Amino acid sequence: MSWHLTHDQLHRYAAHTADDVTAMSAEAHLTHCAHCRSLLPADEDWLDRSWADLRDVVDQPRRGAVERLLSAIGLRENTAKLLAATPQLYRAWLGATVLVLTMALAVAHEVPRGSLLFSITAPVVPLIGVALAYGRGVDPAHSLTSVTPLAGYRLLFLRTAAVLVPALVLCTTAALLMPSVSTLSEAVFWLLPALAMVAGCLALSRWMALSLAGGGVGAAWLLALVLLGATDGLDPMLLFTPTAQASWATALALLAGVVLLRVRAA
Repeated sequence: MSWHLTHDQLHRYAAHTADDVTAMSAEAHLTHCAHCRSLLPADEDWLDRSWADLRDVVDQPRRGAVERLLSAIGLRENTAKLLAATPQLYRAWLGATVLVLTMALAVAHEVPRGSLLFSITAPVVPLIGVALAYGRGVDPAHSLTSVTPLAGYRLLFLRTAAVLVPALVLCTTAALLMPSVSTLSEAVFWLLPALAMVAGCLALSRWMALSLAGGGVGAAWLLALVLLGATDGLDPMLLFTPTAQASWATALALLAGVVLLRVRAA
């Protein structure tokens, strides 16, 4: 180095009183000159505290409430951390689910045949959550998580479970509050259709994005409701009769088998 900063330049740079040009020139010089760096005044106590705080943040990051709750119920630390880092769209879905189910309950108690709104809504609540819980288009961190050891099917199923558990709890709670429901068995009439559609979404995700698969299954559900409602002598509630429930159970078993075969073949 053929030149060095003067004492006055170093003092003004350290005191933040140097003009922009002088400050940028000093920074460029200090990057390559150990002699001038050694002349800069330094608060050693402040540096020690800063490094200690930085190590504390990096080595022992603060855990959120969700992560602490998941750890408390027995999940491993890495699994709890992964589930807590859910996409923002998933959190928006959770809030929207509470709102929609509340509205459906209000309609059911105030409008004749108002329970139909809950009946057509509850089966797609888990499906929408699954579609928004994993994938490149919905998860900003997907490019990072996709290259970790937890990527692929394990992450997909973890996120699916993270959706299904609150969805089932919320929908079952809402169903038990319906005006015509008095037992748990009467409250879970929507369960088999919901699980079958989720399984169908997971099976289709082999050929398309999970969000696109969820949209396709949801569109098929709405089309079936429209056709039944528009056909004379038919009713959308036919989708929940004992015969229909047996069909949903069969479809669920077949689709779950397809998903398991896909996992084994991976």
